[in-house]
Amino acid sequence: ENEDYLDYFDQKGMSVILQVEPGYADVKELIKLVLDRYSHHPCVAGFGVDAEWYQFMSYSGGKPISDEEAAEWYDLVRSYNDSYVLELTHWIPDKMPPTYREGVYFLYDGFDYSSLDAFLSTCIAWGNRFQGSPVGFYIGFPEDRVWWGAYEDPYDTIGHALINNVENTRGIYWIN
Repeated sequence: ENEDYLDYFDQKGMSVILQVEPGYADVKELIKLVLDRYSHHPCVAGFGVDAEWYQFMSYSGGKPISDEEAAEWYDLVRSYNDSYVLELTHWIPDKMPPTYREGVYFLYDGFDYSSLDAFLSTCIAWGNRFQGSPVGFYIGFPEDRVWWGAYEDPYDTIGHALINNVENTRGIYWIN
C-alpha cells in the first residue's frame, strides 16, 4: 500500500519525509527498516521521529532526544542519501536535542491556543530556539478552530503570519 503512494509521489515530483512514532523501538533499527524498504523512491527526502512517542510510557511527553542520539540518527539517515534530513516533531522545545542542529528539521505540533497571536508567539519562540535550522508547523487542529475558524482562508492567514514572523520557516502543514 505504501509503495502505491510513494510511486504516485515519485511521478508527481513530490517530496516526503517518512515519520515514525517509535514507542520503545530502537530508532536506529526503525531508520534501517524504513529506509532499506523505501529509500529507492526519489520522493523520499528524509526520516522523521515524532518525539512525543519516544519512550513515552517512561517519560511524560516522550524522552528528550540527546545530542548524541540526534547525531547518530542523522548520520544513519544521511548514509542512505546525503540530501536527507532528520525531522524531529514535538511541541516542547526541551524534548529536542539541546545543541545538535546538523541536518535536523524541527517540526512544531502544539495546539489548543486562544488566538492566532498566542499561537504565533509560541511559534516565534520555536523558530528562535532553533535559529539557523529549518522549522515547520502543524496548523489546523480542531482544538484551535475557535480562532482559525473565523478566517475566510485560515491556511493563508496563519501561513503568512508564520512566514512573515519566523524567518526559518520551511514548512506549514494543515493537520486536519
